[in-house]
Amino acid sequence: MAFRENNAQVFLILLGIAFLLFFPILNNEFWTAEEYEYLRKALSPDRPQAVYPTTGDAHPMVDFFHLVEYKLFGDLPTGYYLLNILLHAVNAFLLYLLIHLCLRDFGVAFLSSLLFVFSVGNYGKEVMYAAGVSSILMHTIFLLTVLAYMLNETRGRGKLMTPWFLVTLVLFATSLINVLSSIGIIGVLLFYNIFFKKDRRRPVLSSPFLVLFFVGVILVSTQQELFANATKAYPEGSGLGFTLGNFFTNIPRFLIHMVFPIHFTEIIEEGSFVSAIFVARVWIRPLLGIIIFSYAVYGFVFGNTTLRFFIAWAFVTILPFCIYYFPGDWLNIKYLYLSSAGFCLILSTGTMKMYRVLLRRGWRRWVPIIIPAFFIILSVSIVNRLDRAYEQRAQTPQIKAMKLHYLRMKQESLDRRAED
Repeated sequence: MAFRENNAQVFLILLGIAFLLFFPILNNEFWTAEEYEYLRKALSPDRPQAVYPTTGDAHPMVDFFHLVEYKLFGDLPTGYYLLNILLHAVNAFLLYLLIHLCLRDFGVAFLSSLLFVFSVGNYGKEVMYAAGVSSILMHTIFLLTVLAYMLNETRGRGKLMTPWFLVTLVLFATSLINVLSSIGIIGVLLFYNIFFKKDRRRPVLSSPFLVLFFVGVILVSTQQELFANATKAYPEGSGLGFTLGNFFTNIPRFLIHMVFPIHFTEIIEEGSFVSAIFVARVWIRPLLGIIIFSYAVYGFVFGNTTLRFFIAWAFVTILPFCIYYFPGDWLNIKYLYLSSAGFCLILSTGTMKMYRVLLRRGWRRWVPIIIPAFFIILSVSIVNRLDRAYEQRAQTPQIKAMKLHYLRMKQESLDRRAED
């Protein structure tokens, strides 16, 4: 069987790359307050409460998932990181299936998934801490929901009473654990219906889409407190003007960070090459913003249907997270995880198109590979820098105090069990 026809081989390659990329994190300790909050909660008797009471975005299903995870791995970080890596490889494979289903182009689909598994555009932050596994799993459900919906449109002919739509409905209901992510799903499915209307031969507002939309509205309306938690970091007295300004400012900020992922953090070492680039950000970021939005317009006008769809995907999947307020220069790049899938497809489309144009030009055909190779090297570099930074953070007095407090709770729990 040819390689391009063997999905198992594709998955194993992606899994191997994910393992090699994130292998350094396997010896890391827990390094965030969330992780120790979750470990302490797993030992406490009042388990129905939220695992992360300070984050405001916990859900009972997230609570349950982390409790199961604790039963499997206890307080050994390696197990959590391995699960993160596995799910990340699964997500890269699902992206490969999605693009191949839309485009029927193995080269673009495989290169896109390759860039994604290298964490191009999101730079691996969500994979690199144990508490991130619930978010990565939600991204898996997101991709499965979109894939099941597409299969219902292509194989189920867009009907309601099909196994594919039943699977879509169940997955979509599960995705509502993360309300902001589920809003992104609705946006992605809407643009799929718009851009693939000719192939589908059905209305944009088809029956399956409307069912999902109204189910989403009903379930989201029961979780209004999550939106309040998303805006609790706003400065006191902020009104509608600030909310809208913050939202529209974050859109280009997120997109630029996919291409230029350098902001003020502990990985910026004074006097280093990265530090010099960071200083030049006041010129680089506006230029990149112009290039990104110009290319988006160009892609919408001259690109194929799949390219247009994934450009829309890149925008739609970050819009729900633009309501967050990020003070100063810092921006939480973990929210770029799904949006980076669109970025990877855009990179792959341009690369493969130029490669095929130059196919008979000897060594010149490899020139287009320079750009994706640059982003892969950039991603590997950032992952390694973050790994070192997180190792150092785990040794800070604050995190050590959390670890000590957890170990005391664990010993008390063991003593109680021995007495019982």
